[in-house]
Amino acid sequence: MSFYNWDMLPVSHDRPGVSHRRIFGDDIQMQHLITEPGGTPSKMHNHPDKEEFFYIQAGEWEFTLEGDIRRLSPGDVVHVAAGAMHTLQMMSKDEPGMALEVFSKLQNPELAKDQDLFTVDAINARMKAAEE
Repeated sequence: MSFYNWDMLPVSHDRPGVSHRRIFGDDIQMQHLITEPGGTPSKMHNHPDKEEFFYIQAGEWEFTLEGDIRRLSPGDVVHVAAGAMHTLQMMSKDEPGMALEVFSKLQNPELAKDQDLFTVDAINARMKAAEE
C-alpha cells in the first residue's frame, strides 16, 4: 500500500502534445493523460491481454471502439475489453484534454520498477534530506 500525489509524479512526453503521469500497483496501472489542443492522437490499437477504462475529465474527445465512434465529454467513461480495437482523439481546440486511464494489468512494466521512488513518503524523505 502506498500514497501518491499526482503533482509529484514524473511526466512522460509520449507523443507531440501528449503527456502522462503513471502510478503502478502489482497488477494494475493508472495514468493521467493530458493532451494539448492539436496533440497527436493515438493510433488504432488494442491490448490483447488488458482491459482498460477511460474516464474523461476535461475537453471534448472522439473515441472509436471497435468501429463505434462516439463524442465524449467530462464525466463520460469507456470500458475497453481486452483485445478491442480503439483510438482516442482530443477534439477541443482551446483547452487541454484530460482523461484518467486504468489498465487491468501493467501496461508499462518497464516503468513500474521505479514506482517506490514516487510515493509521497519517498519524495518527502528526499526533500528533507536535501534540506539538511
